[in-house]
Amino acid sequence: MPVACDAGGARLVLVPLESRASRAVVLALTLVFAGWLALKLASPAIAWYDGRGDKIPGLARAVKWDPQNAELHIRLGHAYANRVPADAAQASAHYGEAVRLRPTDAYPRLLQALLADKQGNRPAARAAIAEAVRLDPHNVSIRWEAALLALGWGERVTGLDHFKYVLGVDPAQRDAAFQLARTLLRPGEDPASLLPSDVDGLTNVMMAALRQRDMTLAGIAWRQRIQLEPPLPDEMLKHYVAVTLEQGAGTLARAAWLSFVTDGSPTSESNAVWNGGFETERLLGWGLDWRVQKAWGVDVALDRFAAAAAGNRSLRLTFNSFPTLDYDGVTQLVAVEPGREYRLRALAKAIDFTTRSGLKLQIVVPGIAEQLLGETATISGTTKDWVPLEARATIPPHTTLVMLKVRREPASEPEGNLAGKVWLDEVSLQ
Repeated sequence: MPVACDAGGARLVLVPLESRASRAVVLALTLVFAGWLALKLASPAIAWYDGRGDKIPGLARAVKWDPQNAELHIRLGHAYANRVPADAAQASAHYGEAVRLRPTDAYPRLLQALLADKQGNRPAARAAIAEAVRLDPHNVSIRWEAALLALGWGERVTGLDHFKYVLGVDPAQRDAAFQLARTLLRPGEDPASLLPSDVDGLTNVMMAALRQRDMTLAGIAWRQRIQLEPPLPDEMLKHYVAVTLEQGAGTLARAAWLSFVTDGSPTSESNAVWNGGFETERLLGWGLDWRVQKAWGVDVALDRFAAAAAGNRSLRLTFNSFPTLDYDGVTQLVAVEPGREYRLRALAKAIDFTTRSGLKLQIVVPGIAEQLLGETATISGTTKDWVPLEARATIPPHTTLVMLKVRREPASEPEGNLAGKVWLDEVSLQ
Protein backbone atom coordinates (compact mmCIF):
# COMPACT_ATOMS: atom_id res chain seq x y z
CA MET A 1 0.00 0.00 0.00
CA PRO A 2 1.24 3.56 -0.69
CA VAL A 3 2.55 5.38 2.33
CA ALA A 4 2.05 9.12 2.71
CA CYS A 5 3.73 11.43 5.15
CA ASP A 6 3.75 15.18 5.70
CA ALA A 7 7.11 16.90 5.27
CA GLY A 8 6.93 20.64 5.77
CA GLY A 9 3.44 20.96 4.30
CA ALA A 10 4.18 18.92 1.17
CA ARG A 11 2.93 15.43 0.76
CA LEU A 12 5.44 12.77 -0.21
CA VAL A 13 3.93 9.67 -1.78
CA LEU A 14 6.01 6.53 -1.79
CA VAL A 15 4.91 3.99 -4.36
CA PRO A 16 6.29 0.51 -3.85
CA LEU A 17 7.53 -0.89 -7.15
CA GLU A 18 7.36 -4.55 -6.29
CA SER A 19 4.17 -5.09 -8.28
CA ARG A 20 3.88 -4.96 -12.08
CA ALA A 21 0.86 -2.69 -11.89
CA SER A 22 2.74 -0.15 -9.83
CA ARG A 23 5.67 -0.09 -12.21
CA ALA A 24 3.31 0.37 -15.16
CA VAL A 25 1.63 3.34 -13.48
CA VAL A 26 4.98 5.05 -12.84
CA LEU A 27 6.11 4.46 -16.43
CA ALA A 28 2.89 5.86 -17.82
CA LEU A 29 3.13 8.96 -15.66
CA THR A 30 6.73 9.50 -16.77
CA LEU A 31 5.85 9.19 -20.45
CA VAL A 32 2.92 11.58 -20.12
CA PHE A 33 5.09 14.20 -18.41
CA ALA A 34 7.86 13.85 -21.01
CA GLY A 35 5.37 14.21 -23.84
CA TRP A 36 3.84 17.32 -22.30
CA LEU A 37 7.29 18.89 -21.80
CA ALA A 38 8.35 18.10 -25.40
CA LEU A 39 5.12 19.57 -26.72
CA LYS A 40 5.70 22.78 -24.80
CA LEU A 41 9.28 23.06 -26.03
CA ALA A 42 8.35 22.31 -29.63
CA SER A 43 5.19 24.41 -29.76
CA PRO A 44 6.72 27.38 -31.64
CA ALA A 45 8.20 25.13 -34.33
CA ILE A 46 4.97 23.11 -34.62
CA ALA A 47 2.92 26.30 -34.82
CA TRP A 48 5.27 27.71 -37.48
CA TYR A 49 4.82 24.76 -39.82
CA ASP A 50 1.11 24.35 -39.10
CA GLY A 51 0.14 27.01 -41.64
CA ARG A 52 -0.65 24.53 -44.48
CA GLY A 53 1.48 26.40 -47.05
CA ASP A 54 1.02 29.88 -45.52
CA LYS A 55 3.62 30.77 -42.88
CA ILE A 56 1.65 33.69 -41.48
CA PRO A 57 -0.98 31.70 -39.47
CA GLY A 58 1.66 29.42 -38.03
CA LEU A 59 3.99 32.29 -37.15
CA ALA A 60 1.09 34.20 -35.66
CA ARG A 61 0.32 31.26 -33.35
CA ALA A 62 4.00 31.06 -32.45
CA VAL A 63 4.05 34.78 -31.57
CA LYS A 64 0.88 34.36 -29.48
CA TRP A 65 2.49 31.50 -27.59
CA ASP A 66 5.79 33.43 -27.11
CA PRO A 67 5.11 37.18 -27.47
CA GLN A 68 8.53 38.16 -26.06
CA ASN A 69 10.42 36.36 -28.86
CA ALA A 70 11.85 39.11 -31.07
CA GLU A 71 13.00 36.64 -33.72
CA LEU A 72 9.42 35.43 -34.22
CA HIS A 73 8.21 39.02 -34.60
CA ILE A 74 10.93 39.66 -37.23
CA ARG A 75 9.94 36.54 -39.17
CA LEU A 76 6.25 37.33 -39.01
CA GLY A 77 6.88 40.94 -40.06
CA HIS A 78 9.00 39.73 -42.95
CA ALA A 79 6.21 37.36 -44.02
CA TYR A 80 3.69 40.20 -44.03
CA ALA A 81 6.09 42.44 -45.97
CA ASN A 82 6.63 39.74 -48.63
CA ARG A 83 2.97 38.88 -49.00
CA VAL A 84 1.32 39.82 -52.30
CA PRO A 85 -0.09 42.34 -51.76
CA ALA A 86 2.10 43.33 -48.82
CA ASP A 87 0.49 44.06 -45.45
CA ALA A 88 2.72 47.00 -44.55
CA ALA A 89 0.82 47.89 -41.38
CA GLN A 90 1.24 44.41 -39.85
CA ALA A 91 4.85 44.20 -41.00
CA SER A 92 5.65 47.57 -39.46
CA ALA A 93 3.94 46.61 -36.21
CA HIS A 94 5.97 43.43 -35.80
CA TYR A 95 9.22 45.13 -36.78
CA GLY A 96 8.47 47.79 -34.20
CA GLU A 97 7.83 45.16 -31.54
CA ALA A 98 11.14 43.48 -32.41
CA VAL A 99 12.89 46.82 -31.98
CA ARG A 100 11.21 47.27 -28.59
CA LEU A 101 12.28 43.80 -27.48
CA ARG A 102 15.83 44.10 -28.84
CA PRO A 103 16.67 47.81 -28.89
CA THR A 104 20.38 47.23 -29.65
CA ASP A 105 19.77 44.90 -32.62
CA ALA A 106 20.40 46.62 -35.96
CA TYR A 107 18.63 44.04 -38.13
CA PRO A 108 15.00 44.99 -37.40
CA ARG A 109 15.97 48.64 -37.97
CA LEU A 110 17.28 47.66 -41.40
CA LEU A 111 13.97 45.92 -42.17
CA GLN A 112 12.10 49.01 -41.04
CA ALA A 113 14.19 51.13 -43.42
CA LEU A 114 13.56 48.82 -46.38
CA LEU A 115 9.83 48.71 -45.64
CA ALA A 116 9.59 52.49 -45.28
CA ASP A 117 11.51 52.98 -48.54
CA LYS A 118 9.13 50.57 -50.26
CA GLN A 119 6.20 52.68 -49.00
CA GLY A 120 7.85 55.88 -50.22
CA ASN A 121 8.41 57.21 -46.69
CA ARG A 122 11.94 58.45 -47.23
CA PRO A 123 12.38 60.33 -43.91
CA ALA A 124 11.41 57.23 -41.93
CA ALA A 125 13.65 55.04 -44.09
CA ARG A 126 16.58 57.43 -43.71
CA ALA A 127 16.19 57.56 -39.93
CA ALA A 128 15.89 53.76 -39.61
CA ILE A 129 18.93 52.97 -41.77
CA ALA A 130 21.01 55.61 -39.97
CA GLU A 131 20.14 53.98 -36.64
CA ALA A 132 20.96 50.52 -38.02
CA VAL A 133 24.40 51.72 -39.14
CA ARG A 134 24.97 53.43 -35.79
CA LEU A 135 24.13 50.23 -33.88
CA ASP A 136 26.28 47.96 -36.07
CA PRO A 137 28.74 50.09 -38.06
CA HIS A 138 30.89 47.13 -39.13
CA ASN A 139 28.07 45.01 -40.55
CA VAL A 140 28.81 44.76 -44.27
CA SER A 141 25.26 43.67 -45.19
CA ILE A 142 23.79 46.73 -43.52
CA ARG A 143 26.40 48.98 -45.13
CA TRP A 144 25.62 47.49 -48.53
CA GLU A 145 21.87 48.09 -48.13
CA ALA A 146 22.55 51.60 -46.82
CA ALA A 147 24.63 52.32 -49.91
CA LEU A 148 21.91 51.03 -52.24
CA LEU A 149 19.27 53.13 -50.47
CA ALA A 150 21.44 56.22 -50.70
CA LEU A 151 22.06 55.48 -54.39
CA GLY A 152 18.32 55.25 -54.98
CA TRP A 153 17.76 58.56 -53.19
CA GLY A 154 20.50 60.31 -55.16
CA GLU A 155 22.56 60.92 -52.02
CA ARG A 156 25.95 60.56 -53.67
CA VAL A 157 28.30 61.32 -50.77
CA THR A 158 26.53 58.99 -48.32
CA GLY A 159 26.39 56.20 -50.88
CA LEU A 160 30.09 56.56 -51.69
CA ASP A 161 31.02 56.38 -48.00
CA HIS A 162 29.14 53.10 -47.56
CA PHE A 163 30.49 51.62 -50.80
CA LYS A 164 34.04 52.53 -49.78
CA TYR A 165 33.56 50.63 -46.53
CA VAL A 166 32.36 47.54 -48.41
CA LEU A 167 35.32 47.83 -50.80
CA GLY A 168 37.69 47.84 -47.88
CA VAL A 169 36.45 44.83 -45.93
CA ASP A 170 34.31 42.46 -48.02
CA PRO A 171 36.10 40.41 -50.71
CA ALA A 172 32.84 38.88 -51.95
CA GLN A 173 31.28 42.20 -52.93
CA ARG A 174 34.27 44.38 -53.85
CA ASP A 175 33.78 44.18 -57.59
CA ALA A 176 30.07 44.94 -57.38
CA ALA A 177 30.67 47.75 -54.89
CA PHE A 178 33.33 49.26 -57.12
CA GLN A 179 31.17 49.16 -60.24
CA LEU A 180 28.15 50.63 -58.45
CA ALA A 181 30.27 53.29 -56.78
CA ARG A 182 31.67 54.32 -60.15
CA THR A 183 28.16 55.23 -61.24
CA LEU A 184 28.19 57.87 -58.52
CA LEU A 185 31.32 59.55 -59.82
CA ARG A 186 30.99 62.77 -61.72
CA PRO A 187 32.59 63.00 -65.17
CA GLY A 188 36.35 63.32 -64.86
CA GLU A 189 36.53 62.23 -61.22
CA ASP A 190 39.29 59.80 -60.31
CA PRO A 191 38.00 56.29 -59.46
CA ALA A 192 40.76 56.14 -56.84
CA SER A 193 38.54 58.33 -54.67
CA LEU A 194 36.33 55.28 -54.15
CA LEU A 195 38.98 53.25 -52.38
CA PRO A 196 39.68 53.17 -48.66
CA SER A 197 42.57 55.35 -47.56
CA ASP A 198 44.15 53.06 -44.97
CA VAL A 199 47.00 50.65 -45.70
CA ASP A 200 45.15 47.45 -44.82
CA GLY A 201 42.03 48.44 -46.72
CA LEU A 202 43.96 49.23 -49.89
CA THR A 203 46.02 46.05 -49.61
CA ASN A 204 42.87 43.97 -49.17
CA VAL A 205 41.19 45.59 -52.16
CA MET A 206 44.26 45.02 -54.34
CA MET A 207 44.61 41.35 -53.43
CA ALA A 208 40.88 40.69 -53.85
CA ALA A 209 40.92 42.37 -57.27
CA LEU A 210 43.84 40.14 -58.29
CA ARG A 211 41.95 37.03 -57.17
CA GLN A 212 38.95 38.11 -59.22
CA ARG A 213 41.16 39.14 -62.18
CA ASP A 214 39.80 42.70 -62.09
CA MET A 215 42.84 44.51 -63.45
CA THR A 216 41.20 47.94 -63.43
CA LEU A 217 40.47 47.78 -59.72
CA ALA A 218 43.83 46.14 -58.97
CA GLY A 219 45.73 48.89 -60.78
CA ILE A 220 43.89 51.70 -59.02
CA ALA A 221 44.41 50.09 -55.61
CA TRP A 222 48.10 49.45 -56.33
CA ARG A 223 48.75 53.06 -57.33
CA GLN A 224 47.23 54.24 -54.06
CA ARG A 225 48.86 51.59 -51.88
CA ILE A 226 52.39 52.01 -53.27
CA GLN A 227 52.50 55.55 -51.92
CA LEU A 228 51.98 54.46 -48.31
CA GLU A 229 54.23 52.98 -45.64
CA PRO A 230 55.14 50.28 -44.87
CA PRO A 231 55.93 49.13 -48.42
CA LEU A 232 54.24 46.07 -49.85
CA PRO A 233 56.05 42.79 -49.08
CA ASP A 234 58.17 41.47 -51.94
CA GLU A 235 56.05 38.35 -52.35
CA MET A 236 52.91 40.46 -52.71
CA LEU A 237 54.55 42.62 -55.38
CA LYS A 238 55.76 39.54 -57.23
CA HIS A 239 52.23 38.15 -57.15
CA TYR A 240 50.86 41.43 -58.49
CA VAL A 241 53.35 41.45 -61.38
CA ALA A 242 52.66 37.78 -62.15
CA VAL A 243 48.88 38.21 -62.32
CA THR A 244 49.03 41.38 -64.41
CA LEU A 245 51.31 39.64 -66.89
CA GLU A 246 49.07 36.59 -66.94
CA GLN A 247 46.12 38.82 -67.76
CA GLY A 248 48.04 40.70 -70.47
CA ALA A 249 48.01 43.99 -68.55
CA GLY A 250 51.44 45.12 -69.69
CA THR A 251 51.19 48.74 -68.55
CA LEU A 252 50.27 47.77 -64.99
CA ALA A 253 52.97 45.10 -64.87
CA ARG A 254 55.71 47.45 -66.07
CA ALA A 255 54.80 50.17 -63.57
CA ALA A 256 54.99 47.70 -60.70
CA TRP A 257 58.16 46.09 -62.06
CA LEU A 258 60.01 49.40 -62.31
CA SER A 259 59.09 50.24 -58.72
CA PHE A 260 60.35 46.89 -57.47
CA VAL A 261 63.35 45.75 -59.57
CA THR A 262 66.24 48.18 -59.87
CA ASP A 263 69.00 45.95 -61.24
CA GLY A 264 69.07 45.66 -65.02
CA SER A 265 67.27 48.84 -66.00
CA PRO A 266 66.79 49.51 -69.71
CA THR A 267 69.52 51.36 -71.60
CA SER A 268 67.10 54.24 -72.17
CA GLU A 269 63.61 55.26 -71.19
CA SER A 270 62.43 54.66 -74.74
CA ASN A 271 63.58 51.02 -74.77
CA ALA A 272 60.72 48.71 -73.80
CA VAL A 273 63.09 45.73 -73.35
CA TRP A 274 64.31 45.08 -69.83
CA ASN A 275 67.95 44.12 -69.41
CA GLY A 276 68.50 44.24 -73.18
CA GLY A 277 72.26 44.44 -72.67
CA PHE A 278 72.35 41.40 -70.31
CA GLU A 279 74.36 43.44 -67.83
CA THR A 280 72.96 41.82 -64.68
CA GLU A 281 74.74 39.18 -62.64
CA ARG A 282 71.99 36.72 -63.47
CA LEU A 283 68.73 36.48 -65.37
CA LEU A 284 65.80 36.64 -62.96
CA GLY A 285 63.63 34.28 -64.99
CA TRP A 286 60.33 35.92 -64.02
CA GLY A 287 58.43 39.14 -64.47
CA LEU A 288 59.78 41.34 -67.27
CA ASP A 289 63.31 39.93 -67.28
CA TRP A 290 64.57 37.22 -69.63
CA ARG A 291 63.31 33.69 -69.06
CA VAL A 292 65.33 30.66 -70.08
CA GLN A 293 63.70 27.29 -70.56
CA LYS A 294 66.14 24.40 -70.56
CA ALA A 295 66.33 22.43 -73.80
CA TRP A 296 68.46 19.43 -74.68
CA GLY A 297 71.41 20.40 -76.85
CA VAL A 298 71.34 24.14 -76.07
CA ASP A 299 73.30 25.73 -73.24
CA VAL A 300 72.35 29.32 -72.38
CA ALA A 301 74.55 31.53 -70.20
CA LEU A 302 75.69 35.08 -69.59
CA ASP A 303 79.08 35.64 -71.19
CA ARG A 304 81.34 38.05 -69.24
CA PHE A 305 84.07 38.04 -71.88
CA ALA A 306 82.17 38.77 -75.09
CA ALA A 307 80.11 41.92 -75.38
CA ALA A 308 79.25 44.65 -77.82
CA ALA A 309 80.85 48.06 -77.34
CA ALA A 310 78.17 49.41 -74.99
CA GLY A 311 78.47 46.82 -72.21
CA ASN A 312 80.42 44.09 -70.46
CA ARG A 313 78.20 41.06 -70.96
CA SER A 314 76.16 39.29 -73.60
CA LEU A 315 73.95 36.21 -73.89
CA ARG A 316 75.66 33.11 -75.28
CA LEU A 317 73.90 30.09 -76.76
CA THR A 318 76.05 26.99 -77.32
CA PHE A 319 74.57 24.29 -79.59
CA ASN A 320 75.14 20.55 -79.62
CA SER A 321 71.92 19.17 -81.06
CA PHE A 322 70.16 17.46 -83.94
CA PRO A 323 69.24 19.50 -87.04
CA THR A 324 65.55 19.01 -86.19
CA LEU A 325 65.93 21.32 -83.20
CA ASP A 326 62.80 23.49 -82.78
CA TYR A 327 63.89 26.10 -80.26
CA ASP A 328 62.30 29.10 -78.52
CA GLY A 329 63.79 28.70 -75.06
CA VAL A 330 64.77 32.34 -74.40
CA THR A 331 61.87 34.78 -74.05
CA GLN A 332 60.90 38.10 -72.49
CA LEU A 333 57.47 39.63 -71.93
CA VAL A 334 57.49 43.29 -72.95
CA ALA A 335 54.96 46.02 -72.12
CA VAL A 336 53.98 48.01 -75.23
CA GLU A 337 51.51 50.66 -76.39
CA PRO A 338 48.53 49.51 -78.48
CA GLY A 339 48.55 50.58 -82.12
CA ARG A 340 52.12 51.84 -82.08
CA GLU A 341 54.83 50.77 -84.53
CA TYR A 342 58.05 49.49 -82.92
CA ARG A 343 61.48 48.67 -84.28
CA LEU A 344 63.23 45.63 -82.84
CA ARG A 345 67.02 45.78 -82.95
CA ALA A 346 69.83 43.59 -81.63
CA LEU A 347 73.47 42.80 -82.20
CA ALA A 348 74.54 39.20 -82.80
CA LYS A 349 77.60 37.20 -83.75
CA ALA A 350 78.23 33.52 -84.45
CA ILE A 351 81.08 31.03 -84.54
CA ASP A 352 80.80 27.67 -86.34
CA PHE A 353 76.99 27.72 -86.21
CA THR A 354 76.62 25.92 -89.55
CA THR A 355 72.97 25.49 -90.55
CA ARG A 356 70.43 26.50 -93.19
CA SER A 357 68.07 27.61 -90.41
CA GLY A 358 69.81 30.14 -88.20
CA LEU A 359 68.84 32.00 -85.05
CA LYS A 360 66.50 35.01 -85.08
CA LEU A 361 64.37 37.22 -82.85
CA GLN A 362 60.59 37.27 -83.06
CA ILE A 363 57.84 39.52 -81.69
CA VAL A 364 54.63 37.63 -80.92
CA VAL A 365 51.39 38.25 -79.08
CA PRO A 366 51.42 35.48 -76.44
CA GLY A 367 48.50 33.14 -76.03
CA ILE A 368 47.22 29.70 -76.93
CA ALA A 369 47.44 30.69 -80.60
CA GLU A 370 50.42 33.02 -80.84
CA GLN A 371 50.25 35.88 -83.32
CA LEU A 372 53.53 36.65 -85.07
CA LEU A 373 54.03 40.40 -85.47
CA GLY A 374 57.55 40.51 -86.87
CA GLU A 375 60.90 38.74 -86.98
CA THR A 376 64.51 39.56 -87.80
CA ALA A 377 66.74 37.90 -90.33
CA THR A 378 68.63 34.84 -89.11
CA ILE A 379 72.27 34.55 -88.10
CA SER A 380 74.40 31.46 -88.73
CA GLY A 381 77.88 30.34 -89.71
CA THR A 382 80.80 32.45 -88.50
CA THR A 383 80.67 36.25 -88.48
CA LYS A 384 83.69 38.55 -88.37
CA ASP A 385 82.08 40.81 -85.81
CA TRP A 386 78.75 41.82 -84.33
CA VAL A 387 76.04 42.14 -86.99
CA PRO A 388 72.72 43.96 -86.62
CA LEU A 389 69.38 42.19 -86.57
CA GLU A 390 66.26 44.33 -87.18
CA ALA A 391 62.51 44.00 -87.62
CA ARG A 392 59.45 46.25 -87.48
CA ALA A 393 56.09 45.44 -85.96
CA THR A 394 52.80 47.26 -85.36
CA ILE A 395 51.07 46.41 -82.10
CA PRO A 396 47.39 45.41 -82.49
CA PRO A 397 44.70 47.53 -80.81
CA HIS A 398 44.00 46.73 -77.14
CA THR A 399 47.32 44.83 -76.82
CA THR A 400 49.70 46.01 -74.09
CA LEU A 401 51.92 42.94 -73.79
CA VAL A 402 54.04 41.12 -76.37
CA MET A 403 56.75 38.50 -76.16
CA LEU A 404 60.26 38.51 -77.60
CA LYS A 405 61.50 35.07 -78.58
CA VAL A 406 64.95 33.80 -79.52
CA ARG A 407 63.91 31.36 -82.22
CA ARG A 408 65.45 28.59 -84.29
CA GLU A 409 63.15 26.60 -86.57
CA PRO A 410 63.94 23.08 -87.84
CA ALA A 411 65.87 23.01 -91.12
CA SER A 412 63.69 22.41 -94.17
CA GLU A 413 66.36 20.19 -95.81
CA PRO A 414 68.61 17.48 -94.40
CA GLU A 415 71.80 18.69 -92.76
CA GLY A 416 74.29 17.69 -90.09
CA ASN A 417 74.02 18.05 -86.37
CA LEU A 418 74.13 21.55 -84.91
CA ALA A 419 77.24 22.91 -83.26
CA GLY A 420 78.82 26.28 -82.63
CA LYS A 421 77.87 29.38 -80.65
CA VAL A 422 75.72 32.47 -81.07
CA TRP A 423 75.86 35.65 -78.98
CA LEU A 424 73.13 38.28 -78.56
CA ASP A 425 73.49 41.77 -77.11
CA GLU A 426 71.93 45.26 -77.06
CA VAL A 427 68.36 44.07 -77.65
CA SER A 428 65.90 46.98 -77.91
CA LEU A 429 62.30 47.60 -78.85
CA GLN A 430 61.64 51.28 -79.55
